[in-house]
Amino acid sequence: MMVTTIIVGAVVPLSPLNIKAGDGSATTKESPLRRAADIARQHGVDSMFLESLLENSNTTFVESAVKINVTNYASSPDYSHNHNARSVLMVKKFMDDHDSLLSSVTTATGVPAEVVAAILWVESKCGTILGKYHVPSVYLSVALAAETEHIDRNIEAVAKGDTTNVDALRDNITKRATKKVTWAMAQLRALDTMQRRGTINVLNLYGSWAGAFGWSQFLPSSYLSWAVDGNADGEIDLYSVADAAHSVGNYLRSNGWSDADSSQRAAVHHYNNSTAYVDAVLTLAKKVR
Repeated sequence: MMVTTIIVGAVVPLSPLNIKAGDGSATTKESPLRRAADIARQHGVDSMFLESLLENSNTTFVESAVKINVTNYASSPDYSHNHNARSVLMVKKFMDDHDSLLSSVTTATGVPAEVVAAILWVESKCGTILGKYHVPSVYLSVALAAETEHIDRNIEAVAKGDTTNVDALRDNITKRATKKVTWAMAQLRALDTMQRRGTINVLNLYGSWAGAFGWSQFLPSSYLSWAVDGNADGEIDLYSVADAAHSVGNYLRSNGWSDADSSQRAAVHHYNNSTAYVDAVLTLAKKVR
């Protein structure tokens, strides 16, 4: 929504993306989102797509996304709750309810039903926890990760007051931030492609702090590469259990799943490059087999 202010009889539009100066004057300061869009444009993201994001009321600057996407390496993930007694019970029920669907995934991809079900559980609790982050906002926000103020904040978040080896930490955070900016820009380009294809209205797309969405929690680039139409309705909708399940199977098959244990671990690791994640998925799959 555009707002206006009166200056000497003239009506001057003020974009909601500009922040008014604290003294109440008409002077404006470039917003984080506008800076992010400029960075994205330099990385080859389409200008018209970026403007559509900036004009969308859902788009916000998500500072927490800048933090967690850069600093999450500093804490060890705990996935053990995903294969506790309740999780096993819930996944067995899911498999019973969707037996024919999961069998069709196995037939099409060679990936066992229990592995597909395990990933859907670990990722989204079989579609019940899908994330509340506006996906384009996540990637636009991460575009600013290499700015000095965000590097400093993320150093503080990881160091927690410990100034030992702070120079090495700064170097590490800076490298990670730069890498994450490149990653986020690739995801924005993928979102633009999705929007152009009319597959999904990405302006209204919500998911995790990492910008993953749907039952299968695919990144936009993963959606373009491996998502499939599992129910033959002419659409690829990862909020559909059929499409999500077939897409998980296709993802794992396309990334090396075979009968060998090593290839299975590698395929799941490609899905999420965490050893703890791989262990959780395969442990859950074994328990519900």
